[in-house]
Amino acid sequence: MRARPRVTMLGFSAQHSHILTVPINIGPLVLRIAFLVAVPVVAGFAMLRAYMPPTGRTATAAIAATAAVSVVLTLMLTDGVDVPAQVVVLLLAASAGPLFVILSRDERFAAAVRRASALAPWPVSVAAGFAFTEFARGWLTGGRDAAAIVYTGTVFALVSLSWFTVCRPRGRWLRVLLQIEAAVLAVAMVGGAAHATVLRQTDPNVALTLMSSIEDGQGRPTVTPKSLRGSGGRRDSLVLPV
Repeated sequence: MRARPRVTMLGFSAQHSHILTVPINIGPLVLRIAFLVAVPVVAGFAMLRAYMPPTGRTATAAIAATAAVSVVLTLMLTDGVDVPAQVVVLLLAASAGPLFVILSRDERFAAAVRRASALAPWPVSVAAGFAFTEFARGWLTGGRDAAAIVYTGTVFALVSLSWFTVCRPRGRWLRVLLQIEAAVLAVAMVGGAAHATVLRQTDPNVALTLMSSIEDGQGRPTVTPKSLRGSGGRRDSLVLPV
């Protein structure tokens, strides 16, 4: 007599081979991982700079470039920011400014580079002030827009710390105050980046999807996946053997 097919739900059984499907949008995932790696790098430089010997041009340029790339990643990850579009353009230009100061070797711009280095404490402190304000608003007010507000604070913090790479104050007390400001801002930025990542609204369709396993009469499982379609069309899937 022919055995009737038996339908079983996916489980952690040692007898059968099953498949666990986790729908993941690969693009934003890669951006988020890059963002969560780059931000601590910039923050670590700001916190440890007082204890390190002066960094060379290559290392300083790498940190400044990481900060500029982190600004772009932040803007790509958030659905909106708490500033007008014109200000976003200015922040992008400001984040790239330290790279010009570090890498410029043209004698025609030597005076401008020296002047920018001398004035660097101002963009550091001004951007830090906006960053602290946005972090406080995002953490204290909450609500649906909290993630956008905290992401905006992260952008301001990255701009501030990017200029901190070229900041060479002459006065001892000014140097100490700027180092304290940068260290506190770095800690707040790491916390803000983590907080914004947690607050980011998740797609309700992105959830753990179980798949049905249909055994034929000879014990060989055939897997039939459920549809992974949402309002945005078909999503990428990461298939893990269990």
